[in-house]
Amino acid sequence: MARKKKPQEVSIIPTKRDSDVVTDLQVIIKDRVIGEIYQDEGERHYQVTNLKDQKGTALTIEDAVQSILADYNLHK
Repeated sequence: MARKKKPQEVSIIPTKRDSDVVTDLQVIIKDRVIGEIYQDEGERHYQVTNLKDQKGTALTIEDAVQSILADYNLHK
């Protein structure tokens, strides 16, 4: 019999490098960093890094978070 999925709290926290011109966020579940989102000034896409240091890009922060969560749930 399958176990029920328990909802988990996801936190998106800005890092020390986050400012008006640079976006730098960490995605955290249970005090564990599962991914990072970065966008420098003048860049159009967000750079996404997941648990296994695989890198990708996303157009929006929402897409970046969904990508990180999908990878986390797939390899959990």
